[in-house]
Amino acid sequence: MEVWDWTIGEIVEQVQAKTERDRREHQQQAAIAYRQAELTAMAVRGGKQLPDLWEAFPFWTDEETKNMLVAKYKARMERWAASGKKGGE
Repeated sequence: MEVWDWTIGEIVEQVQAKTERDRREHQQQAAIAYRQAELTAMAVRGGKQLPDLWEAFPFWTDEETKNMLVAKYKARMERWAASGKKGGE
């Protein structure tokens, strides 16, 4: 669509849509920056284990979160199996 063929209403609508997209993007960036600061403080203070990535930054779908959990537990079980420890130890 040629911009020159747009009506004033269409131009205003496009500007408002762009403003809304920018606002949402900045909200997400603010959430990330805030959480990064919180995680940095947590790491500096020590003592508390950092949360998983998908818990700290909730931008993943349920399916992606499930896949990351499966990968996490699979890696944990592989490390345990490689260590040669038995169940009760």
